[in-house]
Amino acid sequence: MKKNRYLIIFARKFWFWYWFKMMNGFAPSDINGNYIRPEGIINNDKLKFNNKKNEKFYLLIGTTCPWCHRVLIMHKLKNLSKTINLIYLKPRFQDGEWIFKKFFLGMKTLSELYFKSNLNIKSRPTLPILIRLENGNITTISNESSAIIKILNNIGNESSINEKRIICPNQQLLNLIHNSINEGVYKCGFARNQPAYEKASKNLFSSLDKVNRILGENGGPWLLGKELSFADIYLFPTLIRWELIYSILFKCTQKDISDYPNIIRWRLNFFNFEEVRETCFEKEWMEDYYKALFPLNPNQIIPLKNSLEKIIKND
Repeated sequence: MKKNRYLIIFARKFWFWYWFKMMNGFAPSDINGNYIRPEGIINNDKLKFNNKKNEKFYLLIGTTCPWCHRVLIMHKLKNLSKTINLIYLKPRFQDGEWIFKKFFLGMKTLSELYFKSNLNIKSRPTLPILIRLENGNITTISNESSAIIKILNNIGNESSINEKRIICPNQQLLNLIHNSINEGVYKCGFARNQPAYEKASKNLFSSLDKVNRILGENGGPWLLGKELSFADIYLFPTLIRWELIYSILFKCTQKDISDYPNIIRWRLNFFNFEEVRETCFEKEWMEDYYKALFPLNPNQIIPLKNSLEKIIKND
């Protein structure tokens, strides 16, 4: 019995040490165990599209990444398929690398693109990324979703459902959604200890309280009232994944999302845009999150859930 006891103690300590090492690769943290998301390295939201003959633009995204999802929504709503080519990548679960579904300019992985573009980063290469190809030369425009959204929004296209630019609200509202909700679920899921988790959870749900109140006070259906805005595009990728991913895998359990009737109504309204529904890939989401995030789900079991459409229409 004593041998078994010591073996269990050793195994627990070794597993925690190994888990900590893996988490450093997936989700860096500060000294208090709070998750810190790596920032993009290039922002150029002043880009002008001149449609030069030898110039092409490509938007590289992953269907499972929520930061890519907000960019994809903007691309769809603005109907930019003829202006910017979409290139989809998929995650390689074994090492967290993004790989092209088909060879792209002779490259197989996102790391190759970062290397070829001379993008020197400390963390692993991330999506989304907007690039320009001119005479065989690759120029990175931005790999920060917030900047890419601004760039896409500045491109005019009268055939889209939004003939004018989508409104950019005050930065305070965007910061609330981005820092406390979009990143808030990750701060819960990737917290290294109990105090860090509880801090993140309280901040996340107090922010959801505020958003629910805003939707109730402004007359809806959107966060700014009658006009669709960046705020709606920022919020949707997190809220549409809630029951499938974040409430289970990331321990976002302090309240049920159904406790927020205004948010539930808003989410269904936004999902009802055909262009938005086309950006939702629930099977790929489930496969990626539950298999790629090994430290959070070592046995890689994918929970059985209702379909996404049934979830949001039954709330």
